[in-house]
Amino acid sequence: MYNMMTCGGWVDGFSILGSCSMAWFSFAIIVFLALIAKRQCTDGILAGTGFNIIGAFVLGIGAHVIITSIFGSARWALVGGILGVAIGGYLLGLVMDTTGGGEDYGG
Repeated sequence: MYNMMTCGGWVDGFSILGSCSMAWFSFAIIVFLALIAKRQCTDGILAGTGFNIIGAFVLGIGAHVIITSIFGSARWALVGGILGVAIGGYLLGLVMDTTGGGEDYGG
């Protein structure tokens, strides 16, 4: 088991560009990708597309933490987190849209 909080389990420990810090960098990338996708669905190039930010955070960060804890690979955790953001944001956005956009378009 690998622990991102204490950097326990990785051989390189607290090194600057080691496995633990790469796991934290990929964690930050997941958060920013979810925020960028929400903004694009609100009033960007994907305006009008349903997006659920809560689902994107829960599935994206959850997948990242689970994959990192089990395998210790920041690369696979980043891929899993991106898939979690896509599934949680866009697929749950089909059911429950939390973008808040679309009110200006009359109907």
